[in-house]
Amino acid sequence: MDRKARPHTGTAPHRDTGTATAASSNTSTTAINAGMNMPDSPYATTASTGAQPAAAPAAAPAPPLTIRLAIPTDTPAIAAIHLASRQVTMPYLPPQRRTHDEVTRWVREIVLPQCHTVVAARGPELLGYAAVRGELLDQLYLRPDVRRTGIGSLLLAAARRHRPDGLSLHVFQLNADARAFYAHHGFRVVARDDGSGNMENLPQLTLRWTPASVPVPRRGTP
Repeated sequence: MDRKARPHTGTAPHRDTGTATAASSNTSTTAINAGMNMPDSPYATTASTGAQPAAAPAAAPAPPLTIRLAIPTDTPAIAAIHLASRQVTMPYLPPQRRTHDEVTRWVREIVLPQCHTVVAARGPELLGYAAVRGELLDQLYLRPDVRRTGIGSLLLAAARRHRPDGLSLHVFQLNADARAFYAHHGFRVVARDDGSGNMENLPQLTLRWTPASVPVPRRGTP
């Protein structure tokens, strides 16, 4: 799910914290090909020599998933995740006007310097990222093919550890998936607006998570 913070500059893309959470797998064809190359006689080769058909090689285990701080070389992958997630999970948004290079520059010059940014990585692959600015969860985006696999929850947990006293975020009212995700994780609506202050001019909600021991300040009309 993603957040819609007001852009820091006139060129910064608008954000809506949307959580998208599916992993791909590779199927070995070795066993199939070996079977197709077997001799016609069921007694050939193995009956005369005792040799056994070669077993398919075991697939290498997938690298473990890690949550780590973003580094400058992550910026192109973060930009690609940002663009792909918004396009797939928020089809109601206006067509994207900014190029990958422009969004990469925004990540490098605005997001990383101003936010505590963490990424979900499996080996060299980046699967999602979250950025916290102050007590605001400014960004939480996932690669569309890994939605609903728990990665969004891991990124949110990292953001909470960074701000244990509470987090706020903005989300488009139309973003039903993001709203459901954050409600599941204890966020509740504390304010609404008509969208006049964001780049997309779409009504948005302010959500807030606070530990049970800390009272939640109410702003506006929920």
